[in-house]
Amino acid sequence: MNNAQKSQELKQARTYGIMGVILEFAGVPVFLIFKELGFIISIAGLILLFLAGKSISNYYSNQTPFKYMLYSLISGAILAVASTGLLVLVYVPGVSSATGANSISVINTSFLTLLLLVLFLFLVPGIVSIIFQYIAYNRVGKLIGSDEFHTASLFLLTGTISTITSIAIFIFYSDIPNNAMLLDIVRIIIFIGIVPILRGIVRLIVAFAKLPGEAKPSENNQNPNQSTYNEMS
Repeated sequence: MNNAQKSQELKQARTYGIMGVILEFAGVPVFLIFKELGFIISIAGLILLFLAGKSISNYYSNQTPFKYMLYSLISGAILAVASTGLLVLVYVPGVSSATGANSISVINTSFLTLLLLVLFLFLVPGIVSIIFQYIAYNRVGKLIGSDEFHTASLFLLTGTISTITSIAIFIFYSDIPNNAMLLDIVRIIIFIGIVPILRGIVRLIVAFAKLPGEAKPSENNQNPNQSTYNEMS
């Protein structure tokens, strides 16, 4: 593969990466309105990020980013299907009729709690997927020679963990009397968690947008003396 062809790999990674990040996280608000469509959009984003990881792996002849992006895609898809199934079992009208219950829902809850539970079921698969993405982006950053990927993935990971934990606490305590102060604190933590997620999304888009211009050349493009020096250092 000549230099022009190898450079094309990074151009493809830039396109796949930017579109993948946008679609992966755009699926969350879409899910709150159109349910399954949100999952489809997020999985499409994961597929594009998987292709971005594959292109970068090909350029550097290092399959680590591709491998962990593959893990992210598989875990995200499997857990998303499982969460959707759980949501159907809990909230679809008529599910509980087989047990002789007259209620259309197994759980009696407020609309806000229902909304947060739906969001929680959507984000739980995301945390496993983002953990694998965090590892992949760290490796991408080392290969490319940029800290942007590491910083962006750290924002996404910490923000997602904070948000999911806060939503879980909110759902658990939302129907318990005399817990207004606790719920106010949880709301603040949810907001604090969403902020780094948004920052991570922006920084990840910026990191991909800088490809291929700021990427280190692959070892195959370096001269023997330069490769020897890098190995020694």
